[in-house]
Amino acid sequence: MELQNEKPKVYPWFVTYCILMCVLYLFVFGMGLLLPHFAQYTSEKQLDAKITGPLYMFFGLIFFVAYAIAPFLKPGPGAWVYDLVLICIGMTSCCCLPITIPLLIFWIKPETKSYFGK
Repeated sequence: MELQNEKPKVYPWFVTYCILMCVLYLFVFGMGLLLPHFAQYTSEKQLDAKITGPLYMFFGLIFFVAYAIAPFLKPGPGAWVYDLVLICIGMTSCCCLPITIPLLIFWIKPETKSYFGK
């Protein structure tokens, strides 16, 4: 299938979604940094905070990078699938459903698939 030259109308919305998710996961990373420090002021046990803080940092960084590179991938079938997986990851949170459901509906349309050569 031949690649379509112009970007589909859903693509800017996908880039906006990626930016929002980057901000969210940067926040998760920051909370991981702060959690061990503030655990002494809460009922959180120090050992729990020393374990969960680095986990928040790790997953925050991993997902931040995953969403940050998505808008820069060249259009291709692999990029379409990668972006689809990122949309589906967002669907695991009920807070993101109002954004991800319409995004998914437009992402699987033929014009978007054509742009990515799928």
